[in-house]
Amino acid sequence: MEFAELKKHIKARSPKACYACYGDDDFLLSRAVALISGLVTGLAEFNIVEKEFQKAGELEEQLMQLPVMSEYRVVIARGKTDAAAVEEYLKRPNPSSVLVLTYPVPHDTWSRTSPVKLPAGAEGVNCNRLPIKLVVPFVRATGEKAGASFDDKAISALYSRCGGYMTRINSEAQKLAAMRAGGTVTEADVAAEVTADTEFVVFELGDSIIAGNTRRALEIVDGMAKNNDLTAAFTMLYNRFKRIFIAAVSPEELPSLGIKPFMATKLIAESKKLPKRKLKNILDMLCDADLGYKTGATSQYDALSAFVVRASDGGRI
Repeated sequence: MEFAELKKHIKARSPKACYACYGDDDFLLSRAVALISGLVTGLAEFNIVEKEFQKAGELEEQLMQLPVMSEYRVVIARGKTDAAAVEEYLKRPNPSSVLVLTYPVPHDTWSRTSPVKLPAGAEGVNCNRLPIKLVVPFVRATGEKAGASFDDKAISALYSRCGGYMTRINSEAQKLAAMRAGGTVTEADVAAEVTADTEFVVFELGDSIIAGNTRRALEIVDGMAKNNDLTAAFTMLYNRFKRIFIAAVSPEELPSLGIKPFMATKLIAESKKLPKRKLKNILDMLCDADLGYKTGATSQYDALSAFVVRASDGGRI
């Protein structure tokens, strides 16, 4: 199920024996665990257990205990768990215990091509980044608590500059609301006060290369160098252009890479902006740039700068 469905699910029906919360947004993962923990109605110190279990037997022992003055007992297993043992337990679970598993996913979603494998019998809870339509009411509510409002462009800019991650959106929205208490947070406020997420910056760099805007691409590289963000750029750029290239030559393969229809449509549209030959050359140049700085032949900054000049047609391929 999606994270947005979890609260209603918990209130409307008996809980599942196990919830496997996975995704790349730490804020949503923590909120999902908190919502499930809300099943405990009393004596949380006895009825909520949260730890890493070194042995499968320790986990099962906790799951088989009865709750104390509460209908349910919640066991949150952090770290790596024995999937086979969990699956065996779920064949005959304790009806008064709810097991919660968490599977944090790295933020670089461009490089993630396969879904998280969850234990059989567990109810998956998708805690990947929310679409902006679900973030808007959260940001507005955050502003209201401080007596501030957010205009539409400000929320859009906040979402983009934070890479869609609620962990940052939450803290930045609180900061902006406090700064504009009694007034309105604008797009200019967001641009001035919120540092852009690395993923957003690299995406903008890719856009500049595709548009042939060499000057803007070099400005972005300079900004990334000041923020020590250069290392991530090589991998993220390669993965983006790899997908654009696949969209150009074999668009039917995109679903097998875990790319959803909406994103596939965007990639296909981007692939039409550049010739297939140039897309292949960009991938080769990125590999050369990556190898150059890793072998010490050049610095990260010089390698990335030279690449963007050539790839954006500031230097002819």
